[in-house]
Amino acid sequence: MVSCGEWVEMSQKNKPQSNTLAAAIMTLITTGMIMGSTILNMDLHSQTWTRGNSNSAVLFTTLVFFLAAVVGSIAGYFLVERHEKKPISKVYLVLALVASVLLVAIPDHIVAVAFARVLLGLSHGMAYLVVLIHGAEVAIKELRGMNMTAVNYCLMVGVITHGALSPTATYGYDLQPNRIVGILGLTYIVLGGGLAQFLTYESPVYLIQRGRDAEAIQSMMKLRHESTETWEIRNDYIELKTMVQEDEETSRSIFEDGNLRPLVLMALCKLASVLSFNMALNLVRLYILDELFGMETYSISAIMILMIRLIMGVLFLFTIDRFGRRAPMIMSSVGSGVILTVMGIIYLVADYINEDVGIAIMLTYEVVASSGLTFVPDVYTSEAFNTKKKAASIAVVHTVENILQLIIVAVTFSWNFKSEEYQGGVMLFCGIPLVILTGVFYRWLPETTKMTIRQTRTEFSKRGEIVFSGTKQPHANLND
Repeated sequence: MVSCGEWVEMSQKNKPQSNTLAAAIMTLITTGMIMGSTILNMDLHSQTWTRGNSNSAVLFTTLVFFLAAVVGSIAGYFLVERHEKKPISKVYLVLALVASVLLVAIPDHIVAVAFARVLLGLSHGMAYLVVLIHGAEVAIKELRGMNMTAVNYCLMVGVITHGALSPTATYGYDLQPNRIVGILGLTYIVLGGGLAQFLTYESPVYLIQRGRDAEAIQSMMKLRHESTETWEIRNDYIELKTMVQEDEETSRSIFEDGNLRPLVLMALCKLASVLSFNMALNLVRLYILDELFGMETYSISAIMILMIRLIMGVLFLFTIDRFGRRAPMIMSSVGSGVILTVMGIIYLVADYINEDVGIAIMLTYEVVASSGLTFVPDVYTSEAFNTKKKAASIAVVHTVENILQLIIVAVTFSWNFKSEEYQGGVMLFCGIPLVILTGVFYRWLPETTKMTIRQTRTEFSKRGEIVFSGTKQPHANLND
């Protein structure tokens, strides 16, 4: 067991591994704010860019982000297979930069907002795909969970930031949420672009795939802050080299060589994540919390959610590599599903709920849902796939996620979420599948903590033996 002091020392020594992800992470904070403008924004129709425009035009403008994100994921798949990470980062940074400038300059015109959302959607799709691939391949096994959790944590901060900003459009403040997002976005993108020029190191896996082994070792030395090639670096290099050689013998089809299993599991993990955090459910929770708090002039619900998510996210960052991925995912899924199902039934059949009890249950849901469901899927997705199929597989998983969010927005956009009938129905619709999915996760999700990415992709596909530190041991079912 690593002591606290040893863990801090290891984290500081390996800081370049998280620093090299800075460009993508800063981009995701910016694009997260635009995602939040759809899925955590009960004041959308009060914003100036929506006024005088038809409901269908406003709906289309909100949906183009998710459509563009799908295209961005596909574009990222083609780019990451052919180019190094630093040139790709310039593409999504420039897209986000232009979009942020547009939002600052023209925050109240629907055409400008739609174009900005398209650019940010493209940027989001590319950055999200690249950072999961890059992050898993540059991180040591002891810190991979923390680095990948940080990616989703920063995205969630962006989402909830807009939720906290959006009430300013309703209550007479002389502020444009889009302009604030643009200003914040410019700050993040400029910072991310500057960091990218000096702190981005190429993935050793990418370099090994192209026969640049000496550069791969040099990259590993920089990522681990070493001046010489240590035994650990040599050992990990051999592990990566072996993995690449093994994967090169497989086909490129994402449905072969045991890849279908992790593909389905990751899609289901993303389904669970979307069910726990989507526009319909979020607006239901915001309205319920505001009603229970007795808020009539300003919504504090999103701020409450923001604070809980920030606190739980920080705790999760520092515990995921110690206590694992599987248990938090299962507990978060079943806990969230049960709470939503019970609350859904209550709101459908009961005429009254005690305010203190209601607030306690809704805030408990936020704690439970943010303890695994939104963070673990990205960690698993970064670990699950054969390196030859990883980019295409992650693009498919992200496409599933964005299409699910798009469908929920399109179907529920005009619903009145203040109605208790809708509130109960939405919570039941999201809660029951989460309970069912828990059984799938309990049966088939493996525990991958402290495994190398060679070991994790083998464990997910259930093919061959898992290799530990250069010696072969019989394949074990980690669920037993």
